[in-house]
Amino acid sequence: MANGGIIGPVNTISVGKNKVTSITATGPGSITTQAKTTLVNAVISAGGGGAGYSQAGGGGAGGLRILSCHPVCGSTAYAATVGAGGAGATSGTGTAGAASTIFCTPSAGGGGGGASNPSGTAGSAGGSGGGGGGNNGSAGGAGNTPPTDPVQGYNGGTGAACGQGIGAGGGGAGAIGTNGIFTPGSPTGPASGGTGGAGIDISPYVGAGIGDSNFLAGGGGGGVGSPVPGYVAGAGGAGGGGDGKRVGGGTGNAGTVNTGGGGGGGSYPNPGGAGGSGIVVVKELNKASGVWSMDTVYDRRLNDNWIANYVDVDYMVVAGGGS
Repeated sequence: MANGGIIGPVNTISVGKNKVTSITATGPGSITTQAKTTLVNAVISAGGGGAGYSQAGGGGAGGLRILSCHPVCGSTAYAATVGAGGAGATSGTGTAGAASTIFCTPSAGGGGGGASNPSGTAGSAGGSGGGGGGNNGSAGGAGNTPPTDPVQGYNGGTGAACGQGIGAGGGGAGAIGTNGIFTPGSPTGPASGGTGGAGIDISPYVGAGIGDSNFLAGGGGGGVGSPVPGYVAGAGGAGGGGDGKRVGGGTGNAGTVNTGGGGGGGSYPNPGGAGGSGIVVVKELNKASGVWSMDTVYDRRLNDNWIANYVDVDYMVVAGGGS
């Protein structure tokens, strides 16, 4: 019997020493598992979308896929791809980001942000959707495209329905991008570009110190065209989303590299920011499950095939004084 005669769940063990590997270079890559690794957690972030041209919508974040306790074979090379961020537009809608993949699980690139000039364009669909351009209530792009379960990202917001050039935020892996805001009849605002949708905290899956304060895949903020002091550009979402810019601010901020953040919308008449490149992170797990006999545990410990807590400890021993 699989459990040596004991009734219960099938024994599973992985001695991965909780090793974390990040693949950051765009394009093809690979990771080779350790000899006794059988289970991993993996985070797969695609490239963020570029923002649109002039008073534009922010780029959508790259799709974010998370695999928990995914089975693998030890001492095996697995192919991976890290997607590049999309270019910010010098006219029209921003370029979509490129897909990332590992373990035959793809995440889709973020959608490009819509433009404001000449009449407003919609954001494009992607892992997260790009924000709508800043005129005529331009729609945001659809997130989670193609569809996955759980979702890999959310929709971009809608640009303001006015002639003031107020772009929407791009969608993030954890939230939709917000709409561009304009108050009719108020020449001094308040009005603002949409905020990029927030990304997701990945530290519970692969540990701290990766991404933008542990977040990946935030949407880009919307750009604003009006010089009125009460108008502000949209901020990028947590997870590397680039901030949008208002008149005089120039090109929108790029999404942060290796986060999948969307680019920020530029001010009139400037380009949108580029999307941030993606990342693939794999944590090889220490884990045992099932029902184990004491003999089996003893044998596996003897053969160094049992989990342990791999922790670096500093210590000092002080003996008692003599009488």
